[in-house]
Amino acid sequence: MIEGKLIKFYREKAGLTQGQLCGGICSVTHLSKIERGITDYSGEITHLLSQRLNICLDDEFVRYHNLQKKLKLWHDTFVMQQSKESEILKDEIEKETLIQLPDFQVFYQLLSARYYLSNYQLETALLIIQNLQKNESSFSPQDRNMLKNVLGMYYFHNGQYRDCIQILTSIDQSQYNHFEYYYHLALAYHLIHSNIISYYYAEKVLDYFQKTLNVIRIIDTETIMLLQLNAKELHDFEETKERYEQLIRTCDTINEIDRKSKLLNNLAFELYRRKKYKEASELYTEAMELIDEKVPHYLTALDGYINTCYKGKLLSFEILLELAHKGLRIAKSTKSYNWIFFELHLYQLNHEEDDYYHFIETTALPFFKNMGFTMFIEHYEKKLFHFYNRIGAVQKALDLANSYIQGRKSYYDHE
Repeated sequence: MIEGKLIKFYREKAGLTQGQLCGGICSVTHLSKIERGITDYSGEITHLLSQRLNICLDDEFVRYHNLQKKLKLWHDTFVMQQSKESEILKDEIEKETLIQLPDFQVFYQLLSARYYLSNYQLETALLIIQNLQKNESSFSPQDRNMLKNVLGMYYFHNGQYRDCIQILTSIDQSQYNHFEYYYHLALAYHLIHSNIISYYYAEKVLDYFQKTLNVIRIIDTETIMLLQLNAKELHDFEETKERYEQLIRTCDTINEIDRKSKLLNNLAFELYRRKKYKEASELYTEAMELIDEKVPHYLTALDGYINTCYKGKLLSFEILLELAHKGLRIAKSTKSYNWIFFELHLYQLNHEEDDYYHFIETTALPFFKNMGFTMFIEHYEKKLFHFYNRIGAVQKALDLANSYIQGRKSYYDHE
């Protein structure tokens, strides 16, 4: 069958009709059946056809299987998060003529979408996904489920966490064994504050990563599990700190600077929640020093640093104002939703209370609700409720009461 596909591919590439290629060798009908893989044929016929096409079928057969292997390896680099290896394989695959074969096109496009997602080129990834969706009905079950996986990742990167959950939970596990998608489910559930379900999926994907010896993703997954332990209530701090420090040491061992920065940021946040502002500020600083300002979680660390230094009275008003302006500038240049937090910092630092709460009511909360950011919704609804109560805006306070009347704690401040 593969020989027939290769003959058809090179015939069309040479601009030949079936009649032009098979003249004097076999009938057009026989060639058509060879190309479609629905008949037996002699090696002599395929040899003569390949000679006329100026190719060696044995060599092309090897190239075909090598390309299959490279595509699988490229997929594995995304799961293992090996960015350098991914770039090398991408270049090699793009230079391979056989990538144009229909056999490879769907898988190749799915992997290309993953590549662009891994590089935060969401618009390019979405265009590929939308093109794939046009022919989804003709896909194999494996490819159809992989498309759901990739679309779920797009939703996740775009902050559409509920959409991410909806599409990923629709994957048919009996026909798709790439269980890495449990990781994005764990993260998405974490970000809408469904901590028990998040922990459940984190445990499932941890088992998968351990079986595949994926050390980097084990670190990521154990980080999610730590976040869930401290989500609704403050877990034992010494145990929390010890587990974070163990993960940080692992990052040092395998030279994972980016992950170390994230872990330092998370540990700093746990210190902040426990009002250990000086220690938290030091870890936030270390987290920021490890990464470039354009890396997405740099702004998360900067936001945490400003919060910590403001509450702990660790920096002057002028320095805090300068940092807030810096964060706003970076957020806008990188099109990050974090600009909302730096805008709030500026209102707060300038003591513009009415503008601060008006911004929460008209801009921040609608955005968080649209994106499903439960943690921030709860935190800022609580702030807004206390403000309405203080100024006597009874009806507005009542309108918010359903969100927190049962005394839910703010995960953000743990107050």
